[in-house]
Amino acid sequence: MTAKASPSADALKQTLLDRSDELAMLPAVASEALALANDPDCKTEELASVIERDVKLATETLSMSNNVIFSASVPVVSLRQAVVRLGLKQVRNLIISSSAASLMKNMPLEQEWVREIIWQHSFRTATVATYLNRQLRIGFDGEEFTAGLLHDFGRLLLAVANPEDFAEADPMSFEEESEFLSRERNVLGIDHCQFGAWFAEFNKLPRSLVSVIELHHLPETHHPNQKLIALVAAADHLASHFQRFDKDHGYDIGLNRGAHVLSKLGYPELLENRDQVVDEILDGVLSESASGNSDIA
Repeated sequence: MTAKASPSADALKQTLLDRSDELAMLPAVASEALALANDPDCKTEELASVIERDVKLATETLSMSNNVIFSASVPVVSLRQAVVRLGLKQVRNLIISSSAASLMKNMPLEQEWVREIIWQHSFRTATVATYLNRQLRIGFDGEEFTAGLLHDFGRLLLAVANPEDFAEADPMSFEEESEFLSRERNVLGIDHCQFGAWFAEFNKLPRSLVSVIELHHLPETHHPNQKLIALVAAADHLASHFQRFDKDHGYDIGLNRGAHVLSKLGYPELLENRDQVVDEILDGVLSESASGNSDIA
């Protein structure tokens, strides 16, 4: 019997391009708001007036601005105040993460279980990346959550583009196998890192996010955004372990490639202080995210 030929990467990309109307990463309002937020001369009133045209985005902007993280002792009730409190950088991150979350939750998939599992893992990775960023004082300002949320977006895209072969390419085991990406390439003609990075670049997302999507399984790669890549890689490894076991279960931080890169970049705490950092993540941060916050709507 002749083996079935792998589809070409170009064929899979064309499948998504043919469905671009339902797979737009940034809806019209979000795209317009992001363009404004990228302009250093952006007027607060103008940005707020665009955001308010999207009820979900407006609600999330107000909600985030009233979060205790932003010293929200005095409640913010207007979008203009919210934009001022958050700042343009945080608003940009919010626009992208909100739009990506909506797309992930509404993407047309034949296998609904795939959507739920990838969404949960993505949310947990984003949550751990945020925790590590604060705990290690790395200095990111929201982009670590967005990058964590988007890092495995390519897996969803592959499930949309080729549902027939997706299970063979990606059994969703969350094992950190060395042959994971090569199996995807053998079966589908491209891996989820390459496919996700192409889609993100096609949608004109920031280069830092594209690089995380592309290189989160290769954190040792020298790159201008290596610190963010390594942070998400470290969070991804921890979240994958939790996805398999729901608890510590003998987690070996020594196998976490992202943690080793962070250590070389000047953040050794994750390797040096397992009890304080790793146990808190597996028994606290991830356990809380599993209690309902990561459920897909």
